[in-house]
Amino acid sequence: MRRESLRHVPGTFSIAARDPDANVFGAAVTTGTVSVGATCPYVSEAAAVVTQAFTKTDHGRAGVERAAAGERVDDALSAVLDDDEHAAYRQVHGVGFDSEFAFTGEECTEWCGHRIGDDHTVAGNILTGPDVLDATAEAYESTDGDMADRLVSALEAGEAAGGDERGELSAALLIHAPEPEFYHNLRVDLSERPVDDLRTLLEEARRAQEQLVAETEGAETDYPPSVFDFGVKY
Repeated sequence: MRRESLRHVPGTFSIAARDPDANVFGAAVTTGTVSVGATCPYVSEAAAVVTQAFTKTDHGRAGVERAAAGERVDDALSAVLDDDEHAAYRQVHGVGFDSEFAFTGEECTEWCGHRIGDDHTVAGNILTGPDVLDATAEAYESTDGDMADRLVSALEAGEAAGGDERGELSAALLIHAPEPEFYHNLRVDLSERPVDDLRTLLEEARRAQEQLVAETEGAETDYPPSVFDFGVKY
């Protein structure tokens, strides 16, 4: 591990997205400090929001909660930033049912910026350059598969394009779907290759879920199908 070179300063790149056909919201993020999943991504049945740079968890919680209560996500996030005296140091972005929103404060560290697409937003700071966000968005748009595959593919593309200029140390995936799965809440809190590890974790979580069902179906006990509806912790 690069323990001698760790620098715990604000910075990340991330994507928030909505799959309107599946009614799924998700976010994925990676950064050059530890435990990014503990503070940056938020989802609900009505929105996906990421708060980063000088992160403020209240902004993420407020964004998804206000969207779930019926507010447009752009109005909700604009309002929370208007009430924040330190908004110039924040990056906040997200998607809802009927709007997208992205904000990069003027005091965020270069290179910083954001992109807004149809049903997705990307943002980052302390990056090697704008190609990181372009690659992240393009990979999400062009990748087949479910939300989890598309989001992890987006991070992989952003990393390949340069990523965080310090190198990444943590990554996370968070998804809200009508049918929650094991792999809808995944975190790599400290790693030399967190995006690679997130891909491995996703694949292993899918396999573990399938194995659990297969093993219990072969057991003597007749389990009711609903016993496997574990839900997801948000």
